[in-house]
Amino acid sequence: MSDQVSRSAPVEFLVHVDDFRSHRIPGIPNAKVGSCFIRGDELVKHLDLDKWRAVNPRVPSRNAKDVLTGHVVRGIQDTLREAPADFALKNQGLYLLVESIGEYDRMRDGGRLRFTMSNPLVHGLCNGGHTDASIRDYAQNAENPTTLEEVWVRMHLFEGIDADKVPAMAEGLNRSRQVDDPSLMNLEGSFEAIRTHIGTKSGYKEIAYKQGDPGNYYITEIIRAIMFFNCDRFDSRKHPSTLYRQQKQMLDTFKEDAAKQPSPIDLIVPHTHEILCLMDMIAQATPAACKRIKPVFELGRMKSERRGVRSGSAQHKDTPLFFLGTKMDHKIHTGWLLVMLAAFRANVDWDLATGKFAWKVKPEALLPKVIDGLVTICVQEYRDNKSKPDEMARNPAVYDRCYKEVELELLRSGVR
Repeated sequence: MSDQVSRSAPVEFLVHVDDFRSHRIPGIPNAKVGSCFIRGDELVKHLDLDKWRAVNPRVPSRNAKDVLTGHVVRGIQDTLREAPADFALKNQGLYLLVESIGEYDRMRDGGRLRFTMSNPLVHGLCNGGHTDASIRDYAQNAENPTTLEEVWVRMHLFEGIDADKVPAMAEGLNRSRQVDDPSLMNLEGSFEAIRTHIGTKSGYKEIAYKQGDPGNYYITEIIRAIMFFNCDRFDSRKHPSTLYRQQKQMLDTFKEDAAKQPSPIDLIVPHTHEILCLMDMIAQATPAACKRIKPVFELGRMKSERRGVRSGSAQHKDTPLFFLGTKMDHKIHTGWLLVMLAAFRANVDWDLATGKFAWKVKPEALLPKVIDGLVTICVQEYRDNKSKPDEMARNPAVYDRCYKEVELELLRSGVR
């Protein structure tokens, strides 16, 4: 390979980094690796990698509108938006194959690092394509991308790697992620019942059951929706507010309950697609409800969670509702959806001893009667307490108010 690739004039990059260290790579003559952290806004402004991606076998997925998709991208953008200061801890960073690592000029606030690349078939971004694309997408589309000033991205620079080793190295890096708990559970067969009951129903292709699977919903999101309806653990007083961010605890609880005899998970799983459809129905009904409440709430002007743009932005036109098999022109915050979805646990007739899980009223019939009240609760919390949707999804009081809204409507209708 190295004899066949054409060589062009070296391109020099000069970037400001926090610090820089390098050392030789044992067993590979004249090779070394350097490590540093670069700030997110500096990456966007001064490290253009568009022409340096050929060495990466994985290309971030985009939809027909050229919007990044997939649960990996969603996780990265969640961190950019909600916890930018933690990015250095949660992200593996960028791996660059370079021709030469140049001088590092130490300064009071870090230093300036020079390095060169010359051949796009040998040099460039061999791992971290999703990270780079997500940061650039965020910088371009977020209404307030200043959080990138808080983001530190780790950068690894490899010099002296023979061209023949590049494909194996790039492929190896892209497979080197630690296997996460959901992937291990999938290997153990923990999700087979879910997969079976979902079958080929609408949206089934959008569920990723392990790392690397395509899909817009990671299995943890499906588990969370299932656990919201676990009436063995949650009732009218205890609500599932801890499930939003405590993933390990949620998965441990799911495994524990799945192993019970009788198992509450066994009761809920056959209704998984109905629950996911209900989630989509809630999202679909929310914009109209916002217009009916007094004073009217301008949902379209509210910033959406994924990209920092407004919920009614043109970029959210034709947002898919995968489980309903339709689309809408708004992006509803996950925090709002979760507190409203969990409220429908009040609509479940549950008896673990006899194996009973049944809807007291069909969700599609109950939803129109409660959606205005549920949306009003979210809007009031947003207006009165300046609560971000992310905070609502962790607030037991908001879950309680929404639950009581559904419970009260059932009582009015004579349903117990």
